[in-house]
Amino acid sequence: MNKTWMMVGILIMAACAAIIGWWGMDASPVAHAADPQGRPNRTVSANTQPIAMTSTEHQDQAHARAMSQQTWLAQALQGFERKSGNITEFLQAWSAQCTDTPKQCDEQLRAALDRYTNREFATQMQRLLAGLPAYEQAMQKTILSTQMSPRERYDAIWKLRERMLGSDEAALGFGQERAYAQDQFAYGDLLTQAANMSASERQRAFADYQQQQSTTAKSIDGAVGQYEKAVRLMLIGVNDPAEQARIKAQLRQQYLPDDLAQQLAQREQQISTQQQGVAQYQQELAQLNQEMNSLKSSLPENTWQQQYEQRLTALRLKHFP
Repeated sequence: MNKTWMMVGILIMAACAAIIGWWGMDASPVAHAADPQGRPNRTVSANTQPIAMTSTEHQDQAHARAMSQQTWLAQALQGFERKSGNITEFLQAWSAQCTDTPKQCDEQLRAALDRYTNREFATQMQRLLAGLPAYEQAMQKTILSTQMSPRERYDAIWKLRERMLGSDEAALGFGQERAYAQDQFAYGDLLTQAANMSASERQRAFADYQQQQSTTAKSIDGAVGQYEKAVRLMLIGVNDPAEQARIKAQLRQQYLPDDLAQQLAQREQQISTQQQGVAQYQQELAQLNQEMNSLKSSLPENTWQQQYEQRLTALRLKHFP
């Protein structure tokens, strides 16, 4: 849409420039100077014609773009060396930045790695990039049994990566994903064990889990994610609404800043009110169906249907006005 409007603007500006150019010629003394036979000499100035970009200017522009992309790529590689583990994100960012053809962008990346100072890192990156196409093809052909647990399926994928890319290269390319996956599996184990733990044992186990969390997992969770994990763990087996509210309030105070805790408390209260309303509606709907079913044999079909629809509409309006 923006490009369309830009083109329209350019055409309008060109039309205006052409009109101004013709007016300028009519007002010019050169344009009205008569030839020996009295005919007007309409000389057109070269300044009114568009000036094409020279080959040198094209080269300068291309050089400036290439230098900009090389600078970005060098900085991006330094950042990836400091915080590796997500090759997909890195390649997507480079694809968005590079304005050349995919082949040219690939060549620029490989050239940047050839120039990179840390040769160990650069060599690992080169091996990783070289192995990705074959790995992706292998992944497309891989079929994992639905009988396998999520952990078993992920372990199978990781073994495939290590086999096709190399252990160090797999960690370089997908280490962040692996750290987060291991964190999720560890939390799942904790939930499974929680039913046999007291409240204090759960608190200690969750504290141990947090200490073992990777930086990546903590960053993804954030304060709210940590709070929600704690709530899910601590509410296992707790059915009393008042006790649930007390535990949530305690955990909000423990994990969240005051303003965020207040916002979350309001949101949870709204959700709780909605859930209570839905539960009440479902209870009354079941009662209505029971009453109307008992009347079905004693009323004509049309009469029964009319009464049922009227009472059902009234019930819905009562709970969902």
